Amino acid sequence: MSRNTLMVGYLQSWSDITFTQAAEQGYSAIVMAFGKIDGATVGIFGDVFAASPSETALKADIKKAKSKGAKQILFSVGGEHNTYNPNGAPAAVLANNLVEYLTDYGFTGIDFDLEINGDGEYLNELCQAIKKLAPTLLITAAPQINQADHASNLFLVSIGNARMYDQAMNNNFFDYLFIQAYNNPWPEIDGSKEINLDFISKSFANLRKTIPAETKIVIGEPANSDAAGTSIFTTPDAPVNIYELISYQYQLICKDPQFGGAMVWSVNLDAQTNYQFVKTIKDVI
Repeated sequence: MSRNTLMVGYLQSWSDITFTQAAEQGYSAIVMAFGKIDGATVGIFGDVFAASPSETALKADIKKAKSKGAKQILFSVGGEHNTYNPNGAPAAVLANNLVEYLTDYGFTGIDFDLEINGDGEYLNELCQAIKKLAPTLLITAAPQINQADHASNLFLVSIGNARMYDQAMNNNFFDYLFIQAYNNPWPEIDGSKEINLDFISKSFANLRKTIPAETKIVIGEPANSDAAGTSIFTTPDAPVNIYELISYQYQLICKDPQFGGAMVWSVNLDAQTNYQFVKTIKDVI
């Protein structure tokens, strides 16, 4: 089996950690949070990546990160403040501009971390156009999960019940799905919720039933209690050895052909706790 597994970390564009520093800690896929799309124009949220604040510095940082072990450097759009606003721009035009921008800077793909009730058909067209122009660029998404009732399968959402990703997913346009297994207290699989450690392995097993076999599944977790409102870290009885227990959950699923690795929000928050997440998890990936 191919081991195209990734230790994924989102790197906040407004902070002081470089791509190179993230790679040196063991992140093999570093996702810039966030880039921005405004019509057909592509750029960076806040117009600058603070840790490498010029075009020259950012390109050099990305190049060096690859030399330090980063297999993927992704450009993410969306997020809490929504940096994904195509506003009806022709999908082919936006795709062309994205491919040019990503290639110029050295990004190896694009990530859609959409938290809006948006147009799934347009997203599908955009992904199709990107694949046609640049088949080797990775396309990923970071959906949240929801569930109709506790006896039914999980499904992917951008927000609430908005199934914005379904069309592109079913057409196999996503190489990896970085699942946000946090911030929603509702879903439950076999008695486990997002606050329970075994939700990592249980949600993976459930999502395999509905996500195309060609798409790698990456279960994501917050780095610590500051990183998400509802998570394995926010229970009063969160164990002292929680990172080892997270690692064990990934060990349970890591031999599955659809296993794509682990994801954390975020590199910056992981740094606040001496990179305990990546240090403990990376050797499983």
